[in-house]
Amino acid sequence: STPIKSSAASDVYKRQAMIRNIILIYIFTIHCIGCHENDRLIYTTKPSVFFPDYVTGKDSVTYSFRMTKEDRDTIYLTAKLVGKSFETRTPIGLKIDKDQTTAQEGIYYEMEDSYWFELGKGEIKIPIYLIQGGTDIDDDILTIALQLIPTEDIDVAYEDKSRVYVRITNKLVKPSYWEDLLIIYFGEYSQVKHEKCIEVMGHDFPLTMAEIATFPGSYSYFMTQGRTVCYYYATHNEVDENGKKIEVWDPF
Repeated sequence: STPIKSSAASDVYKRQAMIRNIILIYIFTIHCIGCHENDRLIYTTKPSVFFPDYVTGKDSVTYSFRMTKEDRDTIYLTAKLVGKSFETRTPIGLKIDKDQTTAQEGIYYEMEDSYWFELGKGEIKIPIYLIQGGTDIDDDILTIALQLIPTEDIDVAYEDKSRVYVRITNKLVKPSYWEDLLIIYFGEYSQVKHEKCIEVMGHDFPLTMAEIATFPGSYSYFMTQGRTVCYYYATHNEVDENGKKIEVWDPF
C-alpha cells in the first residue's frame, strides 16, 4: 500500500504545482496588459498630453459638408492629460503639420491661436472651425494634420498618439466606426443605404463613435432607426451604387 500512497501524494503535488504555474502565468499576463500602455509612455517628470483613439486604432476623423448641409461648422477634438492636473490655466503645444496638410487655412478651416487646460481639468476640447470655402472638396478629401509638441510645462505622452488628422470633403463618407458599431443596427454599408439613413433620421451619423454616448437617446435611438431603415428595404426592392440588391438584415 505504501507505493499507492506515495503515488497519490505525488499526484497532489503535481496538481498543486500546475495550479501555481497557471496562477503565475495569469498574474504575469495581467501585468503585461496593464504595463503595455505605460511601456509606450515617453519618460517624463512633467504632465503630458495625448490624443485618444477616435475609433480603435484610428487617428483621424472625417467631416462631410454634404452630410450636414452646412457652410460652416465646428468639430471638437479631445486631448487628454497624463499626470497631475494643473493649478493654473496652462496652454498646450499644438501645431499644423504643413507637410501633411492639404487644406488651405482661411478657405477650409480656422483655428484659435492657443488652447488651454483649465484649472483641475484632465482633458481639453479643441475646436476646429471648418469652412466650405472652395471646390477642391467636391471630388477630393483634404486633410488638416495636427501635431502635439512639448512646451515648457507639458510634454507629449505617447509618440504614436501625438497626431490627429481631420479630413474634410463634400463627398458622402462612410462613418469610420461603421464596422465597429453601426453595422449592428444598419447592416452592410453602402452609399445608397447611407443616404436613406440620413433621409429617415433627418441628419447624418455623429462624427465619432465617442459622440454616440452624448447623442439624444444614445444607442437605443440608433437601434430604433436601424429597424425603420430595415423595414423600408423589406418593403422596397432597391440596389446600391454597385447595382447590388440591398438585402434585409437582422436589426439588433
